[in-house]
Parts: sequence; structure tokens; C-alpha cells
Amino acid sequence: MTGKQAYQPVIHQFNSEVENGFLLLDETSRAEVIAFVKSQQHNSGAFSNRAGNPDWYYSLFGSWLSVALKLEEQQKNLGKFTSAVQPGPEKVVDKFSCLLINRILGNDVKKPSLFKLIGWIRKGGRNLNTAYQFFLFMLSFDALYGKNRLAYGGVRLFLNFYKPTGNLPCSFFASLLFARFLTGKKLSGEVAVLMDYFENGKGFKVFREQENADLLSTAVALFVLKKVGADLRLVIPDCLNLVQDNYEKGAFLSGDGDSSKDLEYTFYGLLTLGLLS
Repeated sequence: MTGKQAYQPVIHQFNSEVENGFLLLDETSRAEVIAFVKSQQHNSGAFSNRAGNPDWYYSLFGSWLSVALKLEEQQKNLGKFTSAVQPGPEKVVDKFSCLLINRILGNDVKKPSLFKLIGWIRKGGRNLNTAYQFFLFMLSFDALYGKNRLAYGGVRLFLNFYKPTGNLPCSFFASLLFARFLTGKKLSGEVAVLMDYFENGKGFKVFREQENADLLSTAVALFVLKKVGADLRLVIPDCLNLVQDNYEKGAFLSGDGDSSKDLEYTFYGLLTLGLLS
């Protein structure tokens, strides 16, 4: 008799998919991606934002990429940074990013309580984008509590009463759908609604009325749809074209016309590739 397979938190599922995407690249492109990721590490050990400054949020994507690409020196340097520097008390995104980085790197740090996580969200208030709040909270909650039925009861209760209004961004709606799936709630029309963010010939868009598709929306939507068992055959060709069209010398662009190169969209590009493999 074999035991049940241990639950793998989403942050580690991301690592696996990014690694798969990286391995799909040709040898030259792989070398370019490695060089780009290495070039984005600040001398402090953190990873840099677009302005070249050390940044917790970008370090989160740097941690995923350095683990998936097996860049041990970059992981070690980042670990030194997280040990020496702590986010400010009001920096909610930084606090969540620090927590997730330590879980991704396997660092032995104190596990915050569920009440503390909720407290971080409350401190963010209106100054923090709702979609980012929920995305970072769910990743952190999942990384800490996995399939803990008691803890998930609180999330189920929240989802029973939370009724979002207005036109939600694709990634936010996908995160809500995934939260329902993780907590065992029945999915009815939500999968079809998420599919509506896809446009033939483009990919998934932030909002349905948006002109261009983007890699963030596409990667998050594909990840959730794949996990809930949706049929992706009709969207794969256009999503693959979106990734290929936005690769540029070791990095992936956003896809929405922004020509800036950074770790966040490089992560989403490789994640999309891995999900399509």
C-alpha cells in the first residue's frame, strides 16, 4: 500500500514549470537567459527592479528563476540578503515577497500565523492593489498551510461572502478561481468566464476590451486552467506565438507594447512555455 503523494505548494509548482520552459529553449537562448538573470542581481544580493535598485518584489521573481535555472551562486547571494535585511513594517508587498523568497530557497525562518498574514493585508489597505494583495496572500497561505483543512475553512468562508464587482483583471479572476478550486468549492461557469479573457490570434488579456494580450495574464490564466483540467488545445497555438514574439536576447517582454526587459516578465514567459509543453 502506497501513501498519498505529498502536496506541492504552488510556489514550487511554478519552479517546475519554469524549469520545463527553460529546457525547451535552444542552447543559445538558454545561455542568454542565464546571463540576463545573473546581470539582474544587485551587489547587495537582492535582484534589481527596472531602475537598477534592489527590490523585494523583483527578488521574488529572481528567486524563482535562480532555483529553476539552478543558479546556486545567485541563490546563495540572495539568501545572504534576506538574512541581513528585513522589510519595513509598512511594506506589505516586501513582507510577502520576503516570506515567499525564504520558502522558495528553503531557508529556515519562523512561520507567521494566519492572523499575521491577514494583518499584513489590512495594513496594505487601499494603498495596495487588490489583485496583488490576493495573489501574494494566496501564494503565502498555500506555501505555509498547503492542504490544511482547518485553515482552508477560513478561506472557504471568505469566498462564500466575497462578491467582487466591476471588471476584474484576468490574473485576479484567475486567482479567485484557483482559490475556489484549492478549497474544494464547486466550479460552475468560472472556467468559461476565464476563457473569455482569451482572444484568437493574441492570447489572454488583462481586460477583455484591452487591445493587446500580455504574458502575465496569459501565464496566470494558463496555470489555473491547466490545474482545474480545462481543455487548452484551442488556445495553445496563439499563446505559444505570444511567447515567441516577445523573446529578446535573454528576456521576455510583457507583450503589451512595453519594450522594457525585467525579471518579472522573463519569469512569466518561461512559465507560459512550461505550461504549454
